[in-house]
Amino acid sequence: MGRFIARRVLQGVLVVVVASFLIFLATFALGDPFASSGEKSVPPEIAAINRAKFGMDQPLVIQFLNYLGNLVVGDMGVDFDQRRPVTELIAQTLPNTIILGMVAVGFLILFGISAGILAAVKRYSFWDALVTVLTTLMIGIPVFVIAIFLVANVAGVGPFPPVPRSFTLEVPWYLDVVLPAFCLAIIEAAFVARLMRGSLLEVMGADYVRTARAKGLPERTVLARHAVRNSLLPVVTFVGLTLGSYIGGAIITETIFQYNGTGYLLARAIATNNSPVLMAIVVYSVIAYVLLSMIVDILYAYLDPRIRLS
Repeated sequence: MGRFIARRVLQGVLVVVVASFLIFLATFALGDPFASSGEKSVPPEIAAINRAKFGMDQPLVIQFLNYLGNLVVGDMGVDFDQRRPVTELIAQTLPNTIILGMVAVGFLILFGISAGILAAVKRYSFWDALVTVLTTLMIGIPVFVIAIFLVANVAGVGPFPPVPRSFTLEVPWYLDVVLPAFCLAIIEAAFVARLMRGSLLEVMGADYVRTARAKGLPERTVLARHAVRNSLLPVVTFVGLTLGSYIGGAIITETIFQYNGTGYLLARAIATNNSPVLMAIVVYSVIAYVLLSMIVDILYAYLDPRIRLS
């Protein structure tokens, strides 16, 4: 297991370095990202600070090394609009995105796995047909359609805050996050339900499950101890990668709900061509995705010893 973890960590570091290099080339090699252009007016003192921070007067190789060094210490320059350190802006919004991602994954697991188990256990029944129809419909609906529907018909009703809302309106975090989290989770939950159903049906036909039934174990025990755990392997991978994309910044959902996360921060940075913020969020999103993918692989190997021996 130790060798597997070490190999996976090295692969993750390599992916981050390569991705960082490609982002660096797209940002620095094609021009000065801190220069004023078109409607973007960069204060001269902010441009000078950022150029000095990334060594813009140095050769490209030295610039990349400075870039990696700044990435490691968490110093990605100063943003153009508020004239604050970029990492300070990310530190304010990232916890909100993490909360959003965790709540969304909770919804995803609750709805997706439950529906998948129900469809598999009640195979060819009304419940199986209902789950199949609903998941097929949900997979075909774009996330922004669900978000707009919720904003137009649910936001502002009962305990849910309106969108947009006044800055003076204080809302508990759980009411602020529930609608965007549900919007993020519902489509992915449809994928999880389909994946869980197929995986569980395959496992329930395995020899060791038939042996457990032949020993006289109750069906609930066979399902919980033998079938569900092994059928969760592909679901774990999917959920882990989905969480990585959530934490990377759910830009569409956060923007429509005006949820103060990194996705909404990225959307505003794109609108104003705020290069330091764009660069930092993209790079850290890659790191978050790679890190969570690595954790998922390690968990997968723990659940299935055949993986770590391969």
